[in-house]
Amino acid sequence: MSADRDAELKRLAEADVHIATAERTVAEQMAQVAALRAAGHDTAMAERELTAFQETLAVLQDHRASIIKTIEQIDADLA
Repeated sequence: MSADRDAELKRLAEADVHIATAERTVAEQMAQVAALRAAGHDTAMAERELTAFQETLAVLQDHRASIIKTIEQIDADLA
């Protein structure tokens, strides 16, 4: 296994942790929006925060996909 591949695998593991955290944050914010709505409160700010969290999650997922492509390229070069 190459040092580059090892480094990318470490980056992938870190990305997975960040994605899991972001997914929990999105789920928690979705619950917060629902609770505010059910209580008859204004949800505009909570919905904006939810959108920001969802956008961050998408960026993290794109970054993970990029890491996987890099690993695949390294593997192809090693073959």
